[in-house]
Amino acid sequence: MKKFWALFLVAFTLLLGCGWSGSNSSQEQTLRVSTILVPLYSYPADANYRDDHQRLAQLRSPKEIIVIINPDSGPSVIKDQEFENIINTYKASGKRVLGYLKTEYARRNRQGVIADIQRYLDFYPQIEGFFLDEVSNELGDFEYYRQIYNYVKEQGNFMVVINPGARVPQEYYSVADKLVAFESNLSFLYNGYGLTRANTKDCFLVYGVRDTGQARELLSYLTSRGASCAYAVDEDPPSWFKLSPYMNVLLE
Repeated sequence: MKKFWALFLVAFTLLLGCGWSGSNSSQEQTLRVSTILVPLYSYPADANYRDDHQRLAQLRSPKEIIVIINPDSGPSVIKDQEFENIINTYKASGKRVLGYLKTEYARRNRQGVIADIQRYLDFYPQIEGFFLDEVSNELGDFEYYRQIYNYVKEQGNFMVVINPGARVPQEYYSVADKLVAFESNLSFLYNGYGLTRANTKDCFLVYGVRDTGQARELLSYLTSRGASCAYAVDEDPPSWFKLSPYMNVLLE
């Protein structure tokens, strides 16, 4: 019996030396979002929001940070040097920058969307893709988005993120590199959405997160269900003009 306990103690000591603990450390390391999708629609030179843009630009992380710019519900009709400057600043700090496009739930004329895509490419050739907002989740509108997606991909290796903000027919995943499957408040995520398992392309935009404790609980909830892309803000409803106060939590 003494020999048994001696062997047990040796084995236990070796396990501790190898980093064993009461929790699965390798699993904990994988339960992290790998992509932060940041809608930051404010004008980068506006005194009320300039610091938000600068703070975001200064963040460094091995995680993928995707920033969505929105000059005027699209590229606007003229190039703006302030947007060109902030795009270059973001890219220099390792961020990916997407241009905002509204689609009005497939009611907007598709040629208008395509014209905005081309305008972005003319004004800001540094951008790396497009964020399609107000996306329908009806199967009958799928062809509308398929044609836009194909047009973007014909222009080059640009990312396409679409935002129905809700569940969609499976076909929609074929026309998106990432898809915002949830855009609502924290209460609805927990009590009404019924998330069981996220698609690998899913992103979650969650607002009404009151403090860092709730932000950490949210990330634990999402990652335990396979989500890898998220963003959380305190505002409810959100303006998407301010940077999240939880960036440090998101980037942990």
